[in-house]
Amino acid sequence: MYKRPRIKEIYPVYRLDQEHFRIGAQIGITKEFYDPTEQLWNLATILDGRSLKDVLDEERRRFPDLELSDDYILDGINLLDQEGFLEETDLKEEECLNARYMPNVRYFSHYINSTNDRFHVQKKIQESTILLLGLGGGGTNILTLLAGLGPRKIKIIDYDMVEEENLGRQFLYSEADIGLMKTDVARRAINQINSQIEVEVHNLKIKEPEDLQKYLESVDMVISAIDEPQFEIVRVVNEAIVKANIPCVFAGTQVNHGRVFTIIPGITGCFDCLNIHYTLTDKQFLKQFIGSAKSGFRPKSIAYGPAIYQLTSVVVDEAVRVLTGYAKPRSLSTQLEIDYENFSSFAHKPWPRYPDKCPTCGNGKVEDWEVFKYYGLFK
Repeated sequence: MYKRPRIKEIYPVYRLDQEHFRIGAQIGITKEFYDPTEQLWNLATILDGRSLKDVLDEERRRFPDLELSDDYILDGINLLDQEGFLEETDLKEEECLNARYMPNVRYFSHYINSTNDRFHVQKKIQESTILLLGLGGGGTNILTLLAGLGPRKIKIIDYDMVEEENLGRQFLYSEADIGLMKTDVARRAINQINSQIEVEVHNLKIKEPEDLQKYLESVDMVISAIDEPQFEIVRVVNEAIVKANIPCVFAGTQVNHGRVFTIIPGITGCFDCLNIHYTLTDKQFLKQFIGSAKSGFRPKSIAYGPAIYQLTSVVVDEAVRVLTGYAKPRSLSTQLEIDYENFSSFAHKPWPRYPDKCPTCGNGKVEDWEVFKYYGLFK
């Protein structure tokens, strides 16, 4: 039952003429109502957070000759709710929540109906601990976005120092930071952006899955933005998060495309499952992978700031989707490809979990799959 229903603050309510009105003014979330009696229009205008009793009384007061019943008026309220335009007013929550997060709440309210707590998504974020791997072009921008969301704690792992070459895309750093440890600069910056977040940093180069194990304790989500050693590091992180049973969003970039995929242990296929899948379904995969591994080609940094922002925005939103369920994740069991040039994205064909074949999330043996022999060449 409604308590203090109101039209969501993010939607305008306006007339087109005497018989039509609309709620919303954006393509895809605008609804036009034919309302020659003006009863629904009037109802929409008084759904402003007052009590349900006051709404019912005011609607009857405006149409005294119609003897409107509670059920009749509630049918109108239900119609607006079913269209996704209603939320419950909770002034106490608004007063308690830090003002910096209210724009987030209003955004998430689009996905919440009146029976759900519109503060739930933001609360879930603020209760979470996130482990961020890497403070390069992707990691620094991911970290800045996370600071705006306000998780309870962010753990950061990186081993590098700030260099001049970083400054064109890693906007967490300044010229004065050159020569300093990235983790130290990152902690200082996040403390200045959002002092409510607990920041824990570790200067560490991850080489084996065991290097990560103790840092995964009490972590709700991992975001991996490490790019070296190419490919090999993804297998290392994959094994660690599968053993710890913690979801991870992986991100990478190559020239003018970025790629995102998410692994939820026990639900999706892992990264080794992806390798097995391509081995089984793509005749050229193994040849290409072996050729690349043996070529010795190790690309220098290829990164353009505006393109990296496209990628990192998707990464953080995907992490929030997995953490909170506010919307369906787009990179589960698939690789989501971002085309920087065309501002577009597409999903690759999904890959399944291979519980009988995978050596990491299943009962398979690593020696049964030739592809894994060549990962070490990327170190």
